[in-house]
Amino acid sequence: MAGKIKYIGLALGLFSTTISFLFFGRQHETFQMLLFCGLFLCLISYLTILFSKETIKSKIVFTLFVVLAATIQWLTEPLFIKSSYLIYINRNEDKLLVVNNMLEDKSADIYILNDTISDKSNLLTQAEKDSLVKFRQELNVYMIAKTDHGIYYGLWGFLDLRIGLTYWTNAGNPKDGKTKLKDNWYY
Repeated sequence: MAGKIKYIGLALGLFSTTISFLFFGRQHETFQMLLFCGLFLCLISYLTILFSKETIKSKIVFTLFVVLAATIQWLTEPLFIKSSYLIYINRNEDKLLVVNNMLEDKSADIYILNDTISDKSNLLTQAEKDSLVKFRQELNVYMIAKTDHGIYYGLWGFLDLRIGLTYWTNAGNPKDGKTKLKDNWYY
């Protein structure tokens, strides 16, 4: 039984690492936990297999298994990340639609960060401001930014790394390498 634990650990670690990307855009903390725990479990299990009394043939088979799993993870990562964003959009579609409708016709830049709203042109009523702060909390985003190009929903950010969704409001497609999700949604 003790010998099987390293194989089960390797399989669970590889599985955890691969499915972690389903949480990339919608629950970033869960993504990080699954990814790092999966990688750690893989590393410990794989090193245990490599330095155990396994045959050379067995070690080569497990090395090929790890390479195959890493290739599968690499190939499925973009699909799982896109799926993560689509799950977020579909689960919050009504709230996102209300916010988009509230901000889409505004001509100036508007930023909602925590409970602070930057609306230098005073285009929002107090009721709209209160609603936007409430929706920002319900959508579990750290910021909502309305610019000339679209409405950005910041899902996660740390230092200079930001991930989020953009509801594109301009005619045509964005030219800065954004990936289309559905309708006018990009990441």
